[in-house]
Amino acid sequence: MNKEEFLIFRMFGILYGARLSRVREIITYVGRITPLPYNPVWVLGVINLRGEVTPVIDFRRKFSDIEPIYDAESIIIALRVKGDRVIAIMVDSVETIAEFDPDLLQKASDIGSGLDPVFLEGLAQIKDEMVSIIDVDTMLDVDKI
Repeated sequence: MNKEEFLIFRMFGILYGARLSRVREIITYVGRITPLPYNPVWVLGVINLRGEVTPVIDFRRKFSDIEPIYDAESIIIALRVKGDRVIAIMVDSVETIAEFDPDLLQKASDIGSGLDPVFLEGLAQIKDEMVSIIDVDTMLDVDKI
């Protein structure tokens, strides 16, 4: 088996995961996101991440009607995408790091995962909860978002 580490995080009570190799940085939200005009509501703006202007996206606003709360416990995960670009996502919390064999992920259906299956590599299980493993390149493809 070829196990790989995944960062497990929570959005609106649902567990998601991303390959740890794609995580550049995890930071606590400090309210320093610069909004940009004429962007969709789910593009919160940009942050300066160690000298690099990085867009911050909140998929909770794209895939839900519930208005998220931003506070000192909100977390921003900066992820590497195709072409070594960095895009950050806002999440509720970081839960753990888990190991899975990516070849053994269950196929994601369009029911119950919280996201369109096109954005997912598959599903894994941690204890009694399912984890939707996001396909970082597809989910954060700026041309398709």
